[in-house]
Amino acid sequence: MPRLLLVFALVCAIAVPVSAEVKAGDRAPELDGAKLASGKAFKLKGHRGGWVVMTFGGSWCKPCKKELPAWDKLAVKWAGKVTFVAVNLDNDPKKGKKFMDGLKIKKMIRVYAPEETTAAADVYSPPKQPSSFVIDPKGVVRELHQGYEGGDDKKMDRLLASLVK
Repeated sequence: MPRLLLVFALVCAIAVPVSAEVKAGDRAPELDGAKLASGKAFKLKGHRGGWVVMTFGGSWCKPCKKELPAWDKLAVKWAGKVTFVAVNLDNDPKKGKKFMDGLKIKKMIRVYAPEETTAAADVYSPPKQPSSFVIDPKGVVRELHQGYEGGDDKKMDRLLASLVK
């Protein structure tokens, strides 16, 4: 009987996806399976050495519709010092692309990481939509910004001014 319990425990450990919660002070994990609009794999490690603001959301997220254009304006202001990455979690990448196109996102890097086929949402476990992770040049999460309300763009701008030297 103990052997059967051991087998059951092993099966459960393998079958249930492990969820992590990335928080300030953690190393920013790679987004396995995430792709750029071109279909090429997106690698966060390719942006080490510079600051990154990476936000997670999707077409169903009303605050994302306000956050992404605001972050895109900050991406213009902080060009060369901070890279802004929009991670779309829509399970249908075509829907995600249409959503981003409709917001006229120009400066942010667009990444598609469908929740059903990538582990990005499970690994980062964004507490709400949108959630933005501010990552330092060494790849460590320095801040987590949850949600979006009017004026958050000014808060993010001040935060970046205090961090980016």
